[in-house]
Amino acid sequence: MSSCSSPLADDLVLGWWTGELAAAEARRVERHLLSCGSCSARAELLPAGAEGVRGLVREGRLPAVLSPIVVERLQLEGRQIREYRVAPGGGVHCSVGPEDDVVLARLSAHFEGVTRLDLVSRVNDGPEQRYADLPFDPAAGELIFAPPTDVLRARPASVERMRLVSVEPQGERLLGEYTFDHSPWTGQ
Repeated sequence: MSSCSSPLADDLVLGWWTGELAAAEARRVERHLLSCGSCSARAELLPAGAEGVRGLVREGRLPAVLSPIVVERLQLEGRQIREYRVAPGGGVHCSVGPEDDVVLARLSAHFEGVTRLDLVSRVNDGPEQRYADLPFDPAAGELIFAPPTDVLRARPASVERMRLVSVEPQGERLLGEYTFDHSPWTGQ
């Protein structure tokens, strides 16, 4: 099989497979896949991996950045979603109930000029965890982050601080800081 002179990016093929692309972009990807044996062969490998990842996200077992389309699909599937919207500099009191399948942190920010977006998180005084080079829509005005629900459900009272940062050649630029004051579920 010959290699492709202009291969499709894996995230583009995955977006096509999951139905997250706009109609015009989806048609462009389909045309390429129909005419390119190399990219078609790669695309045939993605469904099994994508379905496994999607299952983990649906079950709230894998941290992920979600698009509004994926959130809508989860809702249509009947998943119980708990959402916390936080503005830069803001915070919320939060918890995770036993019936919650997915928890969403909707972090609002202005993404003008951002080419690489990282999320940095720290629980209490623990080590920082960095989620690097996250996918985002510059026009959306928010990043929808789904941390692992089971981890949150098992967490004792704690404070998690998140920062969205733009990684630029001259260094990092802070886009927003967000505080989640977590309490274990009390049934209310």
